Amino acid sequence: MLSNLARRRWLGRTNTAILWSRKLATVADQVHKVKLSKFEPDNFVDYAQLAHKIETARQIVRRPLSYAEKILLAHADEFEGSVDRGATELKLRPRRIACQDATAQMAIIQFMSAGLDSAAVPTTVHCDHLIVSKEGENSDLPAALEAHKEVYDFMSSACMRYNMGFWKPGAGIIHQIVLENYAYPGGMMTL
Repeated sequence: MLSNLARRRWLGRTNTAILWSRKLATVADQVHKVKLSKFEPDNFVDYAQLAHKIETARQIVRRPLSYAEKILLAHADEFEGSVDRGATELKLRPRRIACQDATAQMAIIQFMSAGLDSAAVPTTVHCDHLIVSKEGENSDLPAALEAHKEVYDFMSSACMRYNMGFWKPGAGIIHQIVLENYAYPGGMMTL
């Protein structure tokens, strides 16, 4: 059994060693797929695929990649040759689309005109931008619901029809909802 002095010395050395040991962020081998969101149990993030794409990109460009480059190249379609900063055009595939209500109306109409049955990428519509803040929630939210009822009804029914998530007025601000429910390390989404 260690004396108190010996225990403090041992803990002091251990903590110092832990404090000064270098740690690098890596993709864990045992984690391959993770649910994209608790609201969409059938959509997954495939970290093994993202890691493979990053490694492939690293071999092509033959230099260390910044964190932003890793995210972009992990979500790029297959590319060939070199990737030159500011010159190469990449075709990117975000893993999520989040629309705010002021612009989602036109996006949904364009989507409907394409004749597709559902969105290819998990998509959500967040009703927060058409609410004008003047006097507080108790008067501003009912005023927005009355003024934009037709818009909210259209977006709600379109989201249901095309398998998109719908966050009704008063549910919260788009950026906070996305951060709390949909953001994940290494992810790429379009807001």
